[in-house]
Amino acid sequence: MESTRIVSAALKLWVLLILGGALYFLWRERAAPPLASSIEAADQIKHTDIEVRIGTIRKMTLHGYVVGFGTVEPAPATGDAAAAEARVTVDWPAAVWQVRCVEGQHVDKGQTLFVAKPARLIGGTSEAGEESVTSPIGGTVVAINVHPGEVALPTTTAVQVVDLDRLVMAAGIPAWQAQTISAGQTAEIEIPADPAAGGIVKFESKVQRVDGAADAKTNLVSVDITIPAGRAVRPGQFGRVSIISKEQADCLVAPADAIVRDALDRPYIGVVSEDRKQAILKPVQPGLRDGDWVQVTAEGLQPDQTIVVGGAYGLLFRSDIRVLNH
Repeated sequence: MESTRIVSAALKLWVLLILGGALYFLWRERAAPPLASSIEAADQIKHTDIEVRIGTIRKMTLHGYVVGFGTVEPAPATGDAAAAEARVTVDWPAAVWQVRCVEGQHVDKGQTLFVAKPARLIGGTSEAGEESVTSPIGGTVVAINVHPGEVALPTTTAVQVVDLDRLVMAAGIPAWQAQTISAGQTAEIEIPADPAAGGIVKFESKVQRVDGAADAKTNLVSVDITIPAGRAVRPGQFGRVSIISKEQADCLVAPADAIVRDALDRPYIGVVSEDRKQAILKPVQPGLRDGDWVQVTAEGLQPDQTIVVGGAYGLLFRSDIRVLNH
């Protein structure tokens, strides 16, 4: 019995020694430096040339934009001019005797559009009580809703006239952005056009008016941008507006593709050495973006400094590079 207990204790001791030795060797393996082959592999990766394209830091003026969408409409009335649209009606139910205009025709202010006779006088002579209905503005006839022999009603537009040289792009702008917009600011308008003619009509103009209240349903503020005469656009066309809301002059900029981010979302650019054989990641502070250019701020950053503009995503803190463009 006694001998059995001694053997059992000895076995337990051997088991503990074996486990302790295994744990020691595992710890030693983890704490020990890498083998020579591992060092060589790490060194090889470090010095692998990364193919990149290079460019330079530039100094330029950038703009911030507020973007909205809307439709082309006749210009509303202002203190200096009447509205660019007239919806001509009759003051009484009247029989139309003669229509003296056609759609697409240009008419002058005061020119007769149609001749009508009040319904109560229809039984008289053909000319008794006839009145000429004239255009209150000069413009183009875009719609005719009356014909000879029909009765025109006060509740229906008989003829619609629009001055096509006085149009605006009425765009909706989010209310929280509208506070940065005021009359006179520069805006760019883009209107889809015939693909054979280039696809887009694009031009610069000015903000004419900013509505004082937002639409309760959409939270959009209506903004009118003047469309210069002769742009070959028509009421009802859809378009996009970009209104310049801020300007940053003489700032350092880099292409947007030159900025890379690490696992913690920190932005960097790759600054290239004078011999163009290495690139070092430099932390930067991005700012205003205008198209493909982004404002960048960092200590020691200079205009014309060479940076990586293509392939920067493959850079480590310090990497050997091979420049593809010279």
